[in-house]
Amino acid sequence: MSTMLIGLSLVVPVAACAAEQQPPRSSAAGCQIALLLPENTTPRYEAKDRPLFQAAVKAQDPGCTVLYFNAANAADKQQQQAESALAQGAQVLVLDAANVDSSAAIVQEAKAKGVPTVAYDRTAGGPLAYRTGFDNVEVGRTQANAMIKAMQAAGHASGDIVMINGAPDTTGAFFKQGAHEVFDHSAYKVAAEYDTDGWSPTNATTEMTQAISKIGAHDIVGVYAANDTLAGAAITAMRQAGISPVPPVTGLDATDEGLQRIVQGTQYMTTYKNLKAETAAAAKVAIALAHGQPVPFAPKVKNATGDEVPTQLLPPVAVTVANIKSTVVADGFATSAEICVGGAADACARAGLTR
Repeated sequence: MSTMLIGLSLVVPVAACAAEQQPPRSSAAGCQIALLLPENTTPRYEAKDRPLFQAAVKAQDPGCTVLYFNAANAADKQQQQAESALAQGAQVLVLDAANVDSSAAIVQEAKAKGVPTVAYDRTAGGPLAYRTGFDNVEVGRTQANAMIKAMQAAGHASGDIVMINGAPDTTGAFFKQGAHEVFDHSAYKVAAEYDTDGWSPTNATTEMTQAISKIGAHDIVGVYAANDTLAGAAITAMRQAGISPVPPVTGLDATDEGLQRIVQGTQYMTTYKNLKAETAAAAKVAIALAHGQPVPFAPKVKNATGDEVPTQLLPPVAVTVANIKSTVVADGFATSAEICVGGAADACARAGLTR
């Protein structure tokens, strides 16, 4: 069986179960859930994941409270936050690991205290009770396939490309793996590649500048950027180098800034994760675990430490100017008013988006 088929076989329909209309539990049967997010450099965590998860918990069990923590890209800080959550009486940890490799210590400590851990979005090591998220290798494949389609449409059947990957100790490693599965079997050459510590846009701008010096300003036919923040940095570097128009650039997270660039034509695509479905699924599992109730069935998948974990994965969606309206806007993830501001207003009108 090919790697592609293996990856796809792990994807199960979470959206349906996440969207089930369950009557809210009695507030008398309350619980306490800790949400530990990894960083605040990427806009999505504070703007989307946190409020969506809190709303999902409140909707499903008004008696449950959420203890919130953000590790600001520091694994040791997240360890301390997890210990604080346990000390405050958290019955379940919902963990988006700041560092996948070191996350097992958090999971093991929680289990030793009788507290289950749900890996949210990113995988984690250790004896997890459950994982909800996306097929992150498939995210990379989705980005790479979309970029190849755009390069071919631009008349480049081959050529030099740049890869601005995410942090290697996070989901960036899985995105990179999936992208290479596509690029390494294509006619395109990865002429410059960088792993961007901390998903830092400052580092990404430097990396793209180095790639331009190495390859040549007019010889780059595409730029793989692991998320929208890195895409924006790469585009800034190309503009500073006088590259116009910029070649196709990928992204991830469907940020307002990324969607504005897509409408304006400076970023080709972003990869959309339906965070409303993901947070609803994670809240449902966490509440069930807190109450000692059965969790939704999911196939078991081995994590980095070899532990078999029930895993629900959603498929990512490639978003371009052609389908913004039918994906992120239709889902209520982003509104036309949020996208169509400033310099994007005229481009929105051409794309059929109105405020």
